[in-house]
Amino acid sequence: MLTVQRICGGMLQTNCYLVTDAATGQTAVVDPGFWNFQLETALEGKNVRAIWLTHGHFDHISGAAQVQKATGAPVYLHQDEESFLTDVNLNLSAMMGMRLPPVEAGKLLQDGETIFLGESQFQVLHTPGHTAGGCCYVGEEILFSGDTLMEGSVGRTDFPTGNWAQLSASLERLRQIPGDREVYPGHGSSTTLARERKINPYMGDTYL
Repeated sequence: MLTVQRICGGMLQTNCYLVTDAATGQTAVVDPGFWNFQLETALEGKNVRAIWLTHGHFDHISGAAQVQKATGAPVYLHQDEESFLTDVNLNLSAMMGMRLPPVEAGKLLQDGETIFLGESQFQVLHTPGHTAGGCCYVGEEILFSGDTLMEGSVGRTDFPTGNWAQLSASLERLRQIPGDREVYPGHGSSTTLARERKINPYMGDTYL
């Protein structure tokens, strides 16, 4: 069984998630795009084993260095996204006039790879389109979708490495996942795959 705590913050109101395997107490921090008192407090006493990044835009990675310093946990992200950690143009921090604390990847992921959090396992699904190395983390009942899929919407493709054709293919991959999942996106409210198949115009046949 997994528990998910959502903490929203930063200038773009990014969702950061603390997902915990109830059997072991092991926690992963998903997309720490900021560092604030609420997140710092939430981490106290947690057995944080990993920091999972869905993609490398500043609003999803800005707090990664602080979380790593506080927990010692390694950063996971798709291998095609590693350059975003240091390239200020790719991660858009230059556009925002920001300077991000340096952070290094501890594990570079590949499409289809299985990663573990205690007794729970997740599949890494490479979902390019919003960025070249964007990925989703797919569990038995939950899915962390970053900016690939959001409630009734999808991520932009007009930033560096964005590609609408790739995003369309990625959405089709998500649509084809069997059954249903609770979807935790990078921005906005949680939703479900079943609901998005019905109401999200970007997951319908007209767009795909």
